[in-house]
Amino acid sequence: MIRRFIVIVCLLIAVTAVCGVDASAADSEARSEKKKAKKSTKEPKSGPTYEPFSDKAVGFRGVGEVWQEAAIVMVHRSSRFGGTGFFSAGITELFGMEIEIGYNRLVGTAVNPVTNQRTDNQATLELVPIAMDGTMRMEGSTSDLVFGAGPAFVSFNDRSPTNAISGMKIGIDVRVAVQIHTHFIQHSIRPGARGMRRMDLEFLIGRRQHQAFGIGEGLDLSAWRIGLGLVGRL
Repeated sequence: MIRRFIVIVCLLIAVTAVCGVDASAADSEARSEKKKAKKSTKEPKSGPTYEPFSDKAVGFRGVGEVWQEAAIVMVHRSSRFGGTGFFSAGITELFGMEIEIGYNRLVGTAVNPVTNQRTDNQATLELVPIAMDGTMRMEGSTSDLVFGAGPAFVSFNDRSPTNAISGMKIGIDVRVAVQIHTHFIQHSIRPGARGMRRMDLEFLIGRRQHQAFGIGEGLDLSAWRIGLGLVGRL
């Protein structure tokens, strides 16, 4: 009788152990399945979404230039306010490029090159400045800060009754600008709409440098540049 009782107890213990092992195995399988489900539901990491040259802008600036060339100051004046137009595009979210072209015309009193005295004749100086800058843009909630630097070219034509000179000067352009966001233009909510999505007001200051370190001959068209303009974001 005692033997039978011992045998029954041993069988119960074995059955209980087997059931516990099965339950723990099932529990571990359920946990592993939950972990797999969590991993599968995680969103994949999104790569860079910026499309090169997607951020484009066109604009117009009124730019005042101040020259230090003695020949220009003697015949014409030391400064002049002119207009420029430009196009810019973003290559990445931070870096981009800008092309600017302008026109300036000065009319003054011709100087006799022998006596270095003013005459009754008229002298005309035409300037076409071109700048091709690489830019770095730092965007803010209400304004953007833009730095630019690159090669600068100035085509000039200086005419007077006693002399006529034309040519091109190569130099370096450096600038910094603040573009303030305005509500002049509202972005359209219609899907697929094109055109300007924003209008910015820009303040610019820069320097165009020719004949750096005294290297070069002829007219030195280096100038300090201060501008005010409108930028249309496309």
